[in-house]
Amino acid sequence: MDCQDRKVIYFTPGKMGPYHFARFTKLAQIYHDLLVVNILWDDARRWQFTPGVLTDKIAVIENTADIKWKNRRVIEILEQQNPEVIVLAGYNDPTQMTAAKWARKNKVPRILHADSWYGDHPRYWLKELIKKFYFVKPNFNAAFVPGILGFKYINSLGIPKKAIWRGLYVVDNDYFFRASAAARQECESWRRKLGLPQNYFLTVTRFIAKKNLPGLIRAFKKYRDSGGTWDLVIVGSGPEEIQIRDLANSILTQGLSFVGWQQSQELPVYYGLAKCFILPSISEPWGLVVNEAMACGLPVLVSRNCGCFPELCHRGINGFDFDPLDADELACLMLRISNGTLDLESMGAASLSIIANYSLETWALALQDCIETTISRFGAPVL
Repeated sequence: MDCQDRKVIYFTPGKMGPYHFARFTKLAQIYHDLLVVNILWDDARRWQFTPGVLTDKIAVIENTADIKWKNRRVIEILEQQNPEVIVLAGYNDPTQMTAAKWARKNKVPRILHADSWYGDHPRYWLKELIKKFYFVKPNFNAAFVPGILGFKYINSLGIPKKAIWRGLYVVDNDYFFRASAAARQECESWRRKLGLPQNYFLTVTRFIAKKNLPGLIRAFKKYRDSGGTWDLVIVGSGPEEIQIRDLANSILTQGLSFVGWQQSQELPVYYGLAKCFILPSISEPWGLVVNEAMACGLPVLVSRNCGCFPELCHRGINGFDFDPLDADELACLMLRISNGTLDLESMGAASLSIIANYSLETWALALQDCIETTISRFGAPVL
């Protein structure tokens, strides 16, 4: 069968953002009969993006406390579409588990889109056993994960190694590369317009506890107290913004700028004019902002608690990793980046080379192989 005609349903929860639309647009070029079922829930992210060519390929399930209604709506979609395979983004959402159980009953292969790993939050052995034997192992035939940390974790939950594919998290590299390069061509104009400093570290994040912005601000103070001259620009917003701004005002007198939430069409300017990107999270399934920064040709400083660290941050090549709870270590790395002893241009070029393996094309090809192999194996044991 020509895979273009294969009926594929991909369930995705929460508010869809630019990277969702970019990925699914690429996947729709392979599977013309793709349907994306977007299960809405409360999501504070303020993305503004239009579906484009996906307009007729998205079915929205509205956010409601009526779980029974949502489950009925999912079953209606599945019975109407009669898919040959479904991809589900999680096993802790009752609506998606309803879809998994329907597919299991109707002998439809199920692929788990999973981004968790051991270190993204505390694990408890009894909960892990329940997850393995009641949710993951009996309900899914394969998994699509971000990287090696996710690979190891989902394998521990009962998915065989040969049924796990990597490459889940990507952004539109070409867009970020082109747009950041264009911004650099008019760098002085943009600096005046946005009030950006000549040399700065950049962070793009939500203002929530796990993103560790207080830790970053304390490390930045140590950096400046040690003679560092670069500034720090923080892009983003969130529920802890007032507390974080108050902390910054209490310990810093200069060098730190908060520029608020920026849409995807605005971000490449901030990346393009930055010198280095920092992700200081104490818990992170992956960290797509690192993909974005690398696609813009930036060196990166990445917390070892981020799932992307093993794949994307190559120590001494395109950046450095650090303990997010050690402000002294991060401050020392910031000094090392900014003191003129490193070839930052070469490190940025290395970022571009590394991130080329995490593109929309590689994402679609890996998922296509996962789908086609899972369908061909379905019904036979995967050893």
